[in-house]
Amino acid sequence: MGHNTEWVDTTQANTSASYSRQVPLGERECFVVVTAGMANGFVEGSYLCYPARSNEGDCHREMNSGLFHQWLTLQLLPSLPEPSATKRENLIKWLEHRKIPFPAGATCPKLLLICQKNWPKPCYKVDNAIKEGGHEVVRLPPGHPELSAIEQVWGCMKCHVHSSLQRFTRADLQAKLQEARICTNPEAWTGVIHQSLRFEEEYWTLDNIHESVEPLIINIATDDEVEDEDLFLDSAGE
Repeated sequence: MGHNTEWVDTTQANTSASYSRQVPLGERECFVVVTAGMANGFVEGSYLCYPARSNEGDCHREMNSGLFHQWLTLQLLPSLPEPSATKRENLIKWLEHRKIPFPAGATCPKLLLICQKNWPKPCYKVDNAIKEGGHEVVRLPPGHPELSAIEQVWGCMKCHVHSSLQRFTRADLQAKLQEARICTNPEAWTGVIHQSLRFEEEYWTLDNIHESVEPLIINIATDDEVEDEDLFLDSAGE
């Protein structure tokens, strides 16, 4: 959010509604924001915001596997609604499809345990944590932010913070982040998810289009030959 130059009206009192933003020069403190969302809005309890240790570069060095796994298991997974995959009939269908034996009358937790033991390899720590919670991992292709709804949400939140932040202090920035999160309501989430799905459907449609090739006709007759003896060769070589 830093700016090298910006017009500042220092004649206005800091209590005035038209008070100019006091923007610091250069780079200042950075914050890392982690959260998740669904079609009905942000996942309640998944919001994590903390100051970065460094103000240089991007936030990638500030998020490691241990911290992500801690956020995943302690904040996100406990906050998600019960997944449909843990329904007993779905577990039985999964086991029967793979011809995996299970006790008759087995409870849902017992069936889920059998499914976990027979889950195909390879397995990864984050994937295991998500699957143990009964959820499915769906990875998006790299370099396609339009397919990720939360990328669009981040953009809206950043625009809100950037346009409304008056003082560049830690407290004000965190307050504006919370305000931006609240402003991103379920209607906004539904809109960006539908937009991502439209992109996905468009790509699937384009991926399945095959250009039709017209038959290739070659007339090999010469001027001295009779027209009845003309030979034609189509694209199939017939």
